[in-house]
Amino acid sequence: MPLLTQGRRNDPLNENKNGPISQELNGSSASFTTVGAEITQETGDFFSSDAEGDPDKPTEGFSSIEDAINSLREGKFVIAVDDEKGDNEGDLIMAADQASPESIAFMIRNGSGIISVGMKEEDLERLMLPMMSPVTEIGDISAVASTVTVDARVGISTGVSAADRAKTILALASPDSKPSDLRRPGHIFPLKYRNGGVLKRAGHTEASVDLVALAGLRPVSVLSTIIDPKDGSMASTQALKQMALEHDVPIVSIADLIRLVCLKVQEEKGEAGGIDRCISFAY
Repeated sequence: MPLLTQGRRNDPLNENKNGPISQELNGSSASFTTVGAEITQETGDFFSSDAEGDPDKPTEGFSSIEDAINSLREGKFVIAVDDEKGDNEGDLIMAADQASPESIAFMIRNGSGIISVGMKEEDLERLMLPMMSPVTEIGDISAVASTVTVDARVGISTGVSAADRAKTILALASPDSKPSDLRRPGHIFPLKYRNGGVLKRAGHTEASVDLVALAGLRPVSVLSTIIDPKDGSMASTQALKQMALEHDVPIVSIADLIRLVCLKVQEEKGEAGGIDRCISFAY
């Protein structure tokens, strides 16, 4: 069975990427390289059973991973939601090398105002961006791994505007950037991607980079947590789905992404079985 079925557009809800979301709201008012990694308890806890799941059948009320990938390829947004038993956090995500003043302004208006960039370790090392706290490297795998903040060194003013932040993000995304191209501290928050991706840590940093990589783009992501504009709390799943519908943005479950990645790795390795069979495999 192909992991990403092409041409599945029979459902009218898939035409705007948000069919299952629309139904639910109305009713309720890349290439991969396999490396050794261990699946963590955090990832395992995303699943209440050993059911493999079907990447062509997303969790009810969510868009397919295929729709998310297509949106990212077009330079558009995706909303990624983690397990409701956890933080129930939803993040706006896009590919970093597609950032523009308009897209970053949208993130600022609709997100928390804090713009982060998910990056792999080799890029952080190339740009000489150390961790904000070395304790993060030692302890809890669930902790967000933040580096020092940055701004682009040239071509910006204060670093705060959407245009300035977009320029900084593009500098982070460029494989040609050097440490001297960035000043520290700044207004963009680079986040370290854990090797092994969502099979190592079921977090938004890993999910965003994995989605961008699946889209065949440079694996650097932009993400911002979505909050409730009324009281500043974390936006509920219902509110996230409403936002996705209003802005025609695919909304995906990180659990669905984990299943797809697991199955893809199993295909590459000639393995089979449930989610537990992903132990020691990641991309």
